[in-house]
Amino acid sequence: MKKASAKQKILVVDDDPDMRIFFATILKTGGFQPVVAKNGTEGLKKVRSQKPVFIIIDVPMPGNGGMKMYKCLKQDKNLSCIPVIMVSSIDKQTFTNYQKTKGIRLGQDITVPEAFLEKPPEAAEILDLIKAALSRGISPNE
Repeated sequence: MKKASAKQKILVVDDDPDMRIFFATILKTGGFQPVVAKNGTEGLKKVRSQKPVFIIIDVPMPGNGGMKMYKCLKQDKNLSCIPVIMVSSIDKQTFTNYQKTKGIRLGQDITVPEAFLEKPPEAAEILDLIKAALSRGISPNE
């Protein structure tokens, strides 16, 4: 009898408990195993301990926010290939301008995330983006 394969872990980092539940529900429905964190510091710890194949990060969060976490991920050679969707209540243009300005100030080019979605995102769009990225084989943990 063939053993069932483990569900792929997707990390959700959001300070809003309702959004964590929203994403976890979508991911479970889509056949993934959600792992949740409430801020960037906890998110980085869970990336290292849980080894997710994909990460969804809220941009504005208290303390170690989403952009800081994203920057840490992309600067770590062991984590930089994990695809990321950034989500926020701010619009995409504002996010893109912020990302470029931050990169210029730091003297670094910050890699563009897999996608940026404005809240509240559509469930089907989230799953489609994740499945498309994973089908291209860009996840490090398969």
